[in-house]
Amino acid sequence: MSTDKTMDNVDRMTSLEKIRAMEQLWDALTRDSELPSSPQWHGEELQRRTSRIQENQVNYLSLDQLKERGPQT
Repeated sequence: MSTDKTMDNVDRMTSLEKIRAMEQLWDALTRDSELPSSPQWHGEELQRRTSRIQENQVNYLSLDQLKERGPQT
């Protein structure tokens, strides 16, 4: 099945159907194949964030504050 045809089918699905499909895909990926390793930059970013937390260089927002602020570009 072509990617375009698959996406057309996905576009016609309800939100609940999409969530169920994602759950089934994830189950199949974790059961049937080896997951790819994370790229090196993921580990580097985690280390950077961990260091910032340990050095008290972070500001935490509540969910309400985050919603009020909106997306950052």
